[in-house]
Amino acid sequence: MDFLFNKNGPVEEIELDAELELHLRERGGFEKHIVSFAEIREVFDGTPQFWRNTPAAGRRAPLVMVGPTLSGRFLTVPIEPTGKWGIWRPVTAFTSNTYHRERYWQELDDV
Repeated sequence: MDFLFNKNGPVEEIELDAELELHLRERGGFEKHIVSFAEIREVFDGTPQFWRNTPAAGRRAPLVMVGPTLSGRFLTVPIEPTGKWGIWRPVTAFTSNTYHRERYWQELDDV
């Protein structure tokens, strides 16, 4: 992750935009993808953990942000750099699976 942070800056801010809003609306038929901007901000403003996204064809977000909302729901939010230092943007968001929740707690314990 050092390379990504050296090139783009650490995740100091997240940028929520119309493209993400449309994407979430389109994915809203899948319960795990029913996520609000407020929930994404709650994760970011809380105690998020960041790690490299699993590489796969077509994935453009090199990092994932994982953490709980104020209600305790865990979200996984793949993020990409915006080209502005320290500002990253979510490309999607969904309810975390068991792997992401367990890794979150492991990463938190390692801090």
